[in-house]
Amino acid sequence: MSTDVPVSGETQSPPSLGARLRALGAELAFPVGLFFISRLALFLLARVSLVFDNRLHRAPFQQTSLAGLDAFCRWDCGWYTEIAQQGYARPQATNFFPLLPVLGRLVKETTGLSIQVSLVLVANIAGLLGLIVLYRLFRMLEGEDTARVSLLLFTAYPFAFFQSAGYPESWMVFLTALALLLSVRGRHWWAALALGFGGLARHLSLVAGLSLLFQQLRSRGGGLKAWFHRDILALAIPLVMTSLYFVFLWRKFGDPQIWWKVRGGEWAGAWAGLATWWKGDWAPEVSLYVALSFIPGVGALLLTTRRRWWTLAVFGLPLMLVLWTVGLVGLGRYSAAVWPAFLPLGAWLSRHPALRGPVVLGCALFQGMLVFLFVHAYPIN
Repeated sequence: MSTDVPVSGETQSPPSLGARLRALGAELAFPVGLFFISRLALFLLARVSLVFDNRLHRAPFQQTSLAGLDAFCRWDCGWYTEIAQQGYARPQATNFFPLLPVLGRLVKETTGLSIQVSLVLVANIAGLLGLIVLYRLFRMLEGEDTARVSLLLFTAYPFAFFQSAGYPESWMVFLTALALLLSVRGRHWWAALALGFGGLARHLSLVAGLSLLFQQLRSRGGGLKAWFHRDILALAIPLVMTSLYFVFLWRKFGDPQIWWKVRGGEWAGAWAGLATWWKGDWAPEVSLYVALSFIPGVGALLLTTRRRWWTLAVFGLPLMLVLWTVGLVGLGRYSAAVWPAFLPLGAWLSRHPALRGPVVLGCALFQGMLVFLFVHAYPIN
């Protein structure tokens, strides 16, 4: 008998630590490699473009340094910079949730880096973790080849560079993906805790609570009894954690709803939707946001076509509908955070290998153009 074949009834010893580390390294190789290659390309593009022309489109009109990481702190990153430095000093800042500026301030105080660079670093830490979690979840659902193609599409999507900028989108992706991965594995309380932090990064993360509920009911076979399981109580955790921010607003400004009320003033346009866009005269970049948003929009719709994708569909499709309703001005970066939509798109592209290179390369080149505009402070936000 070959020594490679276990004797009947013989128990196999667990794999050694070295074997487990090698397996982990093999699993992490693709998402980690993709992260570093994509970020290196983005940061080199920003640096080279600002070396050749360091003029900015908006005040102060002159880049003060030759394109460090702070080149990815533009537009709304300025609000997070203000919050990290001064706290919530004025009501208009309350539209921006606290997780990113709190972590940015912590990195600044620990490392001595500027707050702008700290915010970008924090965003990229989440970007790395997000790719690792997405790869594991996608591979669990569809296998390695589809997981790789889906992750490539997600990274190459023209507005995916916002996962590298001083914005909370990367934290929303990481924490919602982690919540769904934990929920699929039956760890419902940990999933709820992860989603609670997601709510503190961006309140739209809470839409993923629909997936956590669906997965719980699905795992118990549905029916009335499934609603009375003790794990259902875990779904209150994200609501309670996010509500802590509203308690803070009540103590600071005397109104827990002030973040919602200020939207009617300075932020009125940011809450517009497709119906408003269709009737109005918007800037060209907004029309670009709308056109490209139909890429993840189609992907979100395709999530309904396979039962094993339904847990993701219960998050991705409602989120896309919400963004089309109230997310017009930020629809580019918002739609890039609808990560479930890239699984069915990757599954389709994996069946058409001749199209993989042209599609991914075309998206990446388009993303490069948008990065050039963003770091030069053109209105891509």
